[in-house]
Amino acid sequence: DDEPLGYMNENRHLRGALHARADAGKNVWLLWKSRVARTDRGDHGVVVALEDGRKLSAPLLVAADGRNSKTREAAGINVARWKYDHQAIVSVLRHERPHEHVAYEIFYPTGPFALLPMNDDKLGHRSAIVWSVPQDDAAGWLSLNDEDFAAEAEAAMGGFLGKIEMLAPRSSYPLGFHHAAQITAKRLALVGDAAHAIHPIAGHGLNLGFRDAAALAQVLVEGA
Repeated sequence: DDEPLGYMNENRHLRGALHARADAGKNVWLLWKSRVARTDRGDHGVVVALEDGRKLSAPLLVAADGRNSKTREAAGINVARWKYDHQAIVSVLRHERPHEHVAYEIFYPTGPFALLPMNDDKLGHRSAIVWSVPQDDAAGWLSLNDEDFAAEAEAAMGGFLGKIEMLAPRSSYPLGFHHAAQITAKRLALVGDAAHAIHPIAGHGLNLGFRDAAALAQVLVEGA
């Protein structure tokens, strides 16, 4: 029905909105510059001791601490995983022609090239890229200067957006899959990448994390 397939959000805007929401909430602690020293999950609740001396208590501990979740490991939860032997190179481009709010995914033998539309700024049109390259080639791609990398990106997209220039530094992330053998334990629930992580194709990893949070909230409300 001519509705959008989805929406792209810049990470900085998403983080800002989440922080603003947390600041406006009741009984919400924003914990900065402190790490977890010890976690005790008892029959009647959870106590988390922080390295700065504070102790927090709650009925349930939600592990949202990423792919290498120390909370998951401390709970002894096994994980099935494998590596794709690829790196995702992520950056932001400026391009000569408008993207018309269309996302593209171009599948090359070496890996997919995703072009994700972003809002225009005062200087022109912008898109983010997620370029999956073989692990052994990643260092070479990252060592290119901005002009050479922009030229390679322009060639990879067939030039249909016109002249390309780089707007942001390049980041790279190893690609892999994992899934926890269980997502709950005593007074514990795993969400997001702590529970599962997938290939960035179609960009659904973040969406899965949102659905985890929504499903957990629903279960807790119904249980209460």
